Amino acid sequence: MAKTIFNWFSPKRGDEVLTMAEKHLELTKKSVTDLTQMVEAASRGELENCKSFYNNISRMEMEADELRREMVESLTKSEMFPEEREDLMELVRAVDWIADWSKEAGRILNIIPFFKVPEEMKEATLNMCRENNDCVKVLTDCLKILPKNPKEALNLANNVELLEEDIDELYSIARSHLATLEFPGYSIGSLILLNEFLDAIETIADWCENTADIVRAIAVRINH
Repeated sequence: MAKTIFNWFSPKRGDEVLTMAEKHLELTKKSVTDLTQMVEAASRGELENCKSFYNNISRMEMEADELRREMVESLTKSEMFPEEREDLMELVRAVDWIADWSKEAGRILNIIPFFKVPEEMKEATLNMCRENNDCVKVLTDCLKILPKNPKEALNLANNVELLEEDIDELYSIARSHLATLEFPGYSIGSLILLNEFLDAIETIADWCENTADIVRAIAVRINH
């Protein structure tokens, strides 16, 4: 998949980096999926499953960080043209933030008693997570199609932006629940962390959009 995603770079100069980039993207996508499953488990009060999903997310984020460091090192030593190197570095860093914020959301979720929140909050949060899954999937498709069909990549990048706007709406609903519903068994500290948890989920979508913006810039450059 790596060459399919990034083959606008010279294959003779970037094979090693592109192979790592493929794995990096897959780790990121899986971390977002596991976060959704973690929220589902937390909603049911399955604390052990919750911890297991978080450990998976944490492990994948660490692997993604290590891959990013290796890629940056390889890129600094490579014979790529400067613009090629810049594009790939920017993409890798943006994707890495998606994994970072997935871990942050999971870290907070591991602390708060999420199973105690009202059903409306559970539903709103899960809707955000599921939309994030769709957002990352479309982003992946966008990267895959970029070298073959830059115009279609632009369309998919626009779809990522639309999904991010949907998540903003769902985020507003969740914050409205936070302001208006009763949260028995929740301390003020737990409510603050719940708000930060919602922020983290919304930030995942923001970084999907940021990555799509980078793809959009590359697609425009390829077309010209």
